[in-house]
Amino acid sequence: MQNMFKTALLIGCGALIALPAFAETTISFRYNDPDPEVIEAAIEAFEAENPDINVELERISWGDSRTQFLREAAVGTGPDIVHIAFVWPLEMGSAGALLPLNDLIEKNGAGSGFDNFIATDLARDADGNIFGLPWTADTWTLIYTPAVLQEAGVEVPKTWDELQVASRMVTEKTGKVGFGFPAGSGATNTAWFLLNYHLWSNGHALVEEDGSGGFQVGVDTASLANSFKFFADFMGEGGNPQSNIALGGLADIGSLAPMVEGDQAFALVPPNVAKAVIAAYKEKSGSDDVPFASSGVPTGSVGGVSHMGGRMLGINANTEHADESYKFIQFLISNEFFSDFLTAQFPASKSALAALEYPAGLEGYGMQLPNARTWGAYANGKTPIGTMWSEAGREFGAILVGDKTPEEAAQSLIDTINDMLNS
Repeated sequence: MQNMFKTALLIGCGALIALPAFAETTISFRYNDPDPEVIEAAIEAFEAENPDINVELERISWGDSRTQFLREAAVGTGPDIVHIAFVWPLEMGSAGALLPLNDLIEKNGAGSGFDNFIATDLARDADGNIFGLPWTADTWTLIYTPAVLQEAGVEVPKTWDELQVASRMVTEKTGKVGFGFPAGSGATNTAWFLLNYHLWSNGHALVEEDGSGGFQVGVDTASLANSFKFFADFMGEGGNPQSNIALGGLADIGSLAPMVEGDQAFALVPPNVAKAVIAAYKEKSGSDDVPFASSGVPTGSVGGVSHMGGRMLGINANTEHADESYKFIQFLISNEFFSDFLTAQFPASKSALAALEYPAGLEGYGMQLPNARTWGAYANGKTPIGTMWSEAGREFGAILVGDKTPEEAAQSLIDTINDMLNS
């Protein structure tokens, strides 16, 4: 009996000694895109390789994510890892919400090196603090349906003016949608991107450096009004269905249902939306053929310019598990993650982008990425892009419902930006 007791005691002690090896550190990852199943599968793979780390997935919409995280971080709460837009790290870092990653990068590395990422100017402040790692890269470009263009007798438009003419001809000759886009005026509206592309392509910008270390509005009222009017005219001319006024932001695939049905000529979208359109067509038709093609953003007086978009990953300044959080980030930026899980988006490393082969229908992204620019001066800290984005959509909506003229809307947006710059 005594020997049995000693044996049991030794087994119990051994179990107690072994317990720390099975202890878990739990970290949380807040993800904003509408495909959580991809991240859930990736988390399962990561946890299998790292049984001492448990990752809890949190979900939030893009429209709420920025303000919610800033609010939480200010009171010492929030997720360990955040999924953020390219233009948020400097704002969040200066607010004390994000942990500088310099020491973690120096200790553990960052993929093929921090300078191998695109848009590093949006992650590193003037003092050298790195507040985020670029994760996914994208830009927008023009996708089109060759059969609809052939039916209407139009060519692929190269300029913005040609896009407007071609869209009108498609509608008049075929009764189909010309250039369709979500025209809603919510906080994550599509008008923000279209407006800026048109401005940039014609040598203007809502915000630019003033040459003296500060920032200024880079467009006059007449030029901004012209860009507002350009896109509002698609509604009046029938190129974009009036029903699209009720549709929200860039992820509202409902605006592209006519494209899946073969009833729309043009759309200007990011790659994940283009891929969703192609997948929806394949599912509907039961065919692997791709009836779409893509080309660069239409040009203006200085070319066809889009934004270098994407997502970054940051660590909450309040985290108690910085090492474990960074280990998960390293997994998320790995080639394995993009080849096995997040196949709908492009990686944000220069070398990986250069090696990409673009499938049918997506060739335009390879053409457009070299002509994409970061938001640059827009991310100056005084003019939060989220605020300008929301205000631009509000002004565009006011034009569409007849509450303001394009000139009135343009002056109102300029006044708002000037107020922020001078505050």
